[in-house]
Amino acid sequence: MTCVIGIDIGTTSTSGILLDTKKNIIVKKVSFSVNLISLEYGWAEEDPNQWWINTKKIIQILAKKAKNSKKKIKAIGVTGMLPALVILDKDGNIIRNSIQQSDSRTEKQIKKIFNKKNSNWFIKKTNCGINQQLIAPKLVWLKENENNNFKKIYKIMGSYDFINYKLTKIFSIEHNWALESGLMDFKQKIFTKDLLKLGSINIKMLSKINSSNEIIGKIDNKLSKKLYLDNDVKVIAGCADHVVSAFSAGVKKSGDVLLKYGGAGDILFSSKKPLNDHRLFLDYHIIPNLYMPNGCMASSGSLLNWFVKNFYSPLSHKKNVHKYLDFTSSKTNILKNKIVILPYFLGEKTPIHDLNAKGTLTGLNLNNTKEDIWVAVLESIGFGFNHHLKIMEENKIPIKNIVASDGGSQSDLWMKITSNIIQKPIKIYKNIEGSYLGSAFVAAKSVNLYHKWDDINKLTGKYKMIYPNLNYSKHYKTKFKIYLELYRNLKDLFPSFKKL
Repeated sequence: MTCVIGIDIGTTSTSGILLDTKKNIIVKKVSFSVNLISLEYGWAEEDPNQWWINTKKIIQILAKKAKNSKKKIKAIGVTGMLPALVILDKDGNIIRNSIQQSDSRTEKQIKKIFNKKNSNWFIKKTNCGINQQLIAPKLVWLKENENNNFKKIYKIMGSYDFINYKLTKIFSIEHNWALESGLMDFKQKIFTKDLLKLGSINIKMLSKINSSNEIIGKIDNKLSKKLYLDNDVKVIAGCADHVVSAFSAGVKKSGDVLLKYGGAGDILFSSKKPLNDHRLFLDYHIIPNLYMPNGCMASSGSLLNWFVKNFYSPLSHKKNVHKYLDFTSSKTNILKNKIVILPYFLGEKTPIHDLNAKGTLTGLNLNNTKEDIWVAVLESIGFGFNHHLKIMEENKIPIKNIVASDGGSQSDLWMKITSNIIQKPIKIYKNIEGSYLGSAFVAAKSVNLYHKWDDINKLTGKYKMIYPNLNYSKHYKTKFKIYLELYRNLKDLFPSFKKL
């Protein structure tokens, strides 16, 4: 029997699975917590050594399980969020904590690096928007504020690149980290001096760019014994967690879409062509010759939690409070609900990229109830997803199949509302294991334990379909138009709130 290991370097935990590729089942799952460090407002750091300690423990536990079950581990695939910044010295040691992709300390450096003249050039050359995730501004910040640490830098990389280095002693950079870093010429797929100059980066600080499914090497011989692994276990370049999660959920062909209803709202598309639209992000798909335009709305489930806390505080501690609200709100007349909410309670990422944007509650009257507002909250996230879908249609990328995942997808009311807004069916899996399953599958395919990308279907569970009701089409078209106009009319006012 053969197995592979999938590991996820997450924001709050490091998790791993042992996947039996013959029976197509997860044999064992393991997870250890991680501390998010925020020394100042807007900072987000983690200790990469904690990731590595967790990874070693996970592999040891899974390797013991495999040996006890007489299963042979053939490959390891690591996934993580990107583009985190990890810096190593010449001995391969961590210089300081990672600077995470959600860190927002570089506002001054972004303004210093980019201006009207070079912004368009940068976007065209990198196919990457100007945002707080970029690596060059982070390195400029280090040079200005921690120059001693900056001088020690020998290599820079992402979270799963670091774990791969620790496993193999080989430096490698996965192509989605390279793309989202803003250091890579998109057409040539190489790091170029003009881009590296923006962050005072020496080309030697970077490593070879590899596609997600490429094998970068074998497990280090000395390390293999400590981890109870054979010394021929292969390690792949790794996967961006949001990309491989979408792949695991069935986003495999051009026109497939994933709506992720977590604390934030993520939307990921599969496309044959690389979308060059600054309103969305772009990544490489796991499958060669496909791309994954994507977006992230700052608030989704977090907005629902805010509503419950402030409008239903006596019930907020109960597990099924969202189900209760869905039940009571489903009895309201949605077609008579005139409330429109802008869900920008944390500013907004895509598609408007406006940190100053604010949440609004518009259209109230004295007959409205809390249930009406709850419905409007659910609608606001649906409108946000629809905004992204319209951008894809503008770019002549047809939407064919839509899948929903994460906690919010288990709300029938929310899924019906979303389906009625976008007027398309939505497929909902009961349980999607997500990124570590996807990275395990990619590792397995890289060593020929699976032969087709569609074999991922063997690992996905049961699903149900939600279909749109045409009776809501006109109502939601009008509401969506108001939703867009609200932001257009208020966006110039939002910065004034800083004065209060």
